[in-house]
Parts: sequence; C-alpha cells; structure tokens
Amino acid sequence: MLTHYTRTTEAVANILTHGFAWFPNRRRLAHLLVPWHDFSKREPQQYGMISFTENEPTHAKAHCEEFGFLGIMVSDKWAIEKNAQRVIYVDEAGPATEAWRNLFAIGYRDVQCRIKYPDDGGWLMAYENKAAASAIAGSVLWANLLQIWEYMEPASVAQQREWRIVNPVPLYSLSESKTEAIQQVSPPQNWAKFTNVVTIPRSEVKALICPQSLVPELASVLPEIYRNVTILESGCADAGKL
Repeated sequence: MLTHYTRTTEAVANILTHGFAWFPNRRRLAHLLVPWHDFSKREPQQYGMISFTENEPTHAKAHCEEFGFLGIMVSDKWAIEKNAQRVIYVDEAGPATEAWRNLFAIGYRDVQCRIKYPDDGGWLMAYENKAAASAIAGSVLWANLLQIWEYMEPASVAQQREWRIVNPVPLYSLSESKTEAIQQVSPPQNWAKFTNVVTIPRSEVKALICPQSLVPELASVLPEIYRNVTILESGCADAGKL
C-alpha cells in the first residue's frame, strides 16, 4: 500500500476532511531532457500532483525526515482508481538518459514546427502544457512526452520510491509555494473544493502513521468518522499486515 507523509496533525485532519492538495513541483529534469529550452518560468510538472511512497513504514525513516513523520496509508483500490503511477527515475548520464533526450528532441522539433504564431502566449503554452500541445499545436507526440515527463524524477531521489497522481487538468492558479498551496485548501473555498483537492472516502484510508509521542494529539483532531481508524507508530512492523 502507498503512504502520503506530512508534518503536522492538523495537515492530516485537513486531508481527511477536505482531500489531498495538488502541489506544483519542479523536478529538476529540464537540463536532462530538454536542455536547449528555457523552462525557468514553468515546467510541465507544475500543474499539480500528489505524491506517495511505496516504502514500508519500517523503512521510511529517510523519507519521513524530508516530508514528515505523519502518514496516511491509502488502499490500492483507491490509488488505482486515481491513476497513481510509479515514478520513472532518470540518471544524470548514460544510454537510457541519452535515449530519453533523443526522444524528447524529436518531439520538441515536432511541436516547434507546428506552433504557427511563436509570439503568441497561447501557442507557446504547447511547450509545457500537454493539453495545449495536442489541442492547439496538434503535436500528439509532444503531448505524450509531456505526459511521461510528469511521472519522472532525477535518480538522485530514487530512494523515495515514489508513486504519483497527476492532475489531469492543468491548474495555473496553484502557488509555487507549498505553504501558500496548503493555505488555499485549509479549508478549500468555492471552486477550490473541486479543482484543488482530491478527496478520499473513509473506507479507502487503511491506517494512519504517527510517532508515539503525537498519537494523543492526532487522535484529538481527527474527524469523528476516523475515531476508530488504525494508528500505527512510525516504524511499526504491523503495517505490512493491513
């Protein structure tokens, strides 16, 4: 099963109540895949994603030190329904990386020659937006490559063993700041209730992961329907039995 980690008990309660928030993540892949194009203002992966790890809680210490020691373990069924995919890790160099770069070069040339108005911002969106690449520029190849890009990561973080749910609709309103993105959905207002979060039913939350010292605090902020949820201590070996 997959687990999403966060830092505070309030964040856990907010996710259980309102849903997982989309985050716009830069993944430091442009220099590997498309070094000739300037993606400094926006990357294909900045439209929103939700990250999980397949690391068992007993082997998640390094992951928790970076993302937080409070986890929400979701069912395989829910993850599959939301199109969660295993991340593809790309090395800094090597034959596979060179092959990826060559494929992206072919796709880039395809979309570039299809952009009829290179000074028009709407057409230029095709470089970073898979929907625009397909619908406006008509480059199905580049649109598919951008789709793959959304599930890529540098190999330097392969120990995270990440799975990812990617926003199917590019969301330009997301803040690049994680703090601000969280504030946008704490709680979500108006259209944000539908566009900025992915809700999860109580039945699809298999357990919560929590350090022993924070269990009372976590229990005190949980929504009523989660009062009987299984809470595993961080590093608990029983997680594999769920």
